[in-house]
Amino acid sequence: MNRRQVLQSLGLLTAHAMFPTVLSTFVSSCNSPDKKHQALEFLTNEELDTIIETIDIILPATKTKSASQVNTHLFLDQVFAKCMTHEQQAIMRTGIASLKKGLSTSSDKLKYLEEIDKKAYEDHESEAYFKAIKQYAMIGFFTSQEGTTKAANYVKIPTEFKGDIPADASTLNYGKTSLQFHI
Repeated sequence: MNRRQVLQSLGLLTAHAMFPTVLSTFVSSCNSPDKKHQALEFLTNEELDTIIETIDIILPATKTKSASQVNTHLFLDQVFAKCMTHEQQAIMRTGIASLKKGLSTSSDKLKYLEEIDKKAYEDHESEAYFKAIKQYAMIGFFTSQEGTTKAANYVKIPTEFKGDIPADASTLNYGKTSLQFHI
């Protein structure tokens, strides 16, 4: 398998047979506040710190908790360990190492991640790993209780069904995430 195929397949992890199991385990464990020190399966402690820093820049604490506060980093660890091939894991490790180096030397970390994000979505092979980190951080956060009920305008008891509502970029969602993943 060539490198380009491996990079393209990073986005296909949700089709992996273990992904539903990883996702359901994560969702059921979201209420445990002290899960940061859970045994890691893929990430080293240094890589975990880099992932936490990165996902907290992507999804910072606002009115809701940050991504790391809802244990999204543990979800990423599980996905990387159980749903990636060895080739994909090697690419992810290399990417996390370059991300760590870039974050430590950057004076504006948000701007640095924006540049990486732009390159990743313009199909630069060297930055493809970031697309996977970002997408799975979003999935992890918005499937957590905090993301579903507080960040996604959750309506516990909806009023009536409105089947034909004009929608645009500012339309709010009700009871589900409106994230669209272009994998």
